[in-house]
Amino acid sequence: MENRRDFIKTSALLGAFGLLHQWASALPESDQHGSILPRRRLTRNGEKVTAFCLGGWHLGNTGNPAVAEEMVEISMDMGVRFYDTARGYQRGGSEEIMGRFLVPKYRDKIFLMTKSHAKTGTEAKKHLQLSLKALKTDQLDLWQIHVMTNPEDVDKRIDNGVLDVFLEAKAKGLTRYIGFTGHTSPVTHLYFLKRLDEMGLDLDTCQMPLNVLDPGFESFQKKVLPVLLEKEYGVLAMKTMSGGSIMGRRIDTTPDWIKTEMIPDVVRETGISLAELHQYVYALPVSSLVSGCNNPDQLKHNIGVLQNLKKLSASDMQRLEKLVEPFAGLIVENYKRVLD
Repeated sequence: MENRRDFIKTSALLGAFGLLHQWASALPESDQHGSILPRRRLTRNGEKVTAFCLGGWHLGNTGNPAVAEEMVEISMDMGVRFYDTARGYQRGGSEEIMGRFLVPKYRDKIFLMTKSHAKTGTEAKKHLQLSLKALKTDQLDLWQIHVMTNPEDVDKRIDNGVLDVFLEAKAKGLTRYIGFTGHTSPVTHLYFLKRLDEMGLDLDTCQMPLNVLDPGFESFQKKVLPVLLEKEYGVLAMKTMSGGSIMGRRIDTTPDWIKTEMIPDVVRETGISLAELHQYVYALPVSSLVSGCNNPDQLKHNIGVLQNLKKLSASDMQRLEKLVEPFAGLIVENYKRVLD
């Protein structure tokens, strides 16, 4: 009964503040490159992005420039106009791939996001210049403070001038919007939002894990999403398949104490489909789903879920949450940490 009351309360909050992230248009859109995927509103001033965003870590991790180029072309052909990367991905390798295959051909038609994991203002300035050079552009659309891990990390980055550099970059037009990311704990996100409130500041976006497992353990959906929506942040969903661990795989942030054989294949054991994992996230009031794809076939499948989207009801979502609830926690959601 308590779970149901929590679900109803959360659903009401999301409904009340979710108008910002409704589908931007019911009418098909296109440009000279072809049809555009459905778009949702990202920022307070009405900026729209495609509800599917190609994740840059996996793109940079293909190990084959020809495959990476093919995936960029598939993405453009299938209507993706939002692209994610970060300075820390392959030590700038992902940015260089986008600077080689994406930006020169399509810069005026895409929304381009990168991120900095810098711990000091000096390092953040260096990252920004390296990112702009690698991406072959003089302006980012979105630059995010990357992987905030705990309240101490938040304080140190603010004290060391990282936030100041981001604010300055926006003021100078080097990036149009700024935001932050993290996957360890809702406590961190809420603490950073509190620090911003104390300074009288709001950023534009936040990227965080949102998936069908999340409501059952250290939930970003329950604790952070309503706050972001009330503040009219653009919400970017990541780890919609728990970084692959929902299929029993290790991911880059898995602690050493969690062995591969400890991670259950939730998809196989519950019968939930890969499409339903994305459908669940699209049913939330998010601006976009950042999808990491290892190869062209995965990319086509994941884009296809949005192209042929089955819109889930609240009862559909509750059914899926109940199905995976026994698997919620540190083993499958092994990118999370329990913080006081």
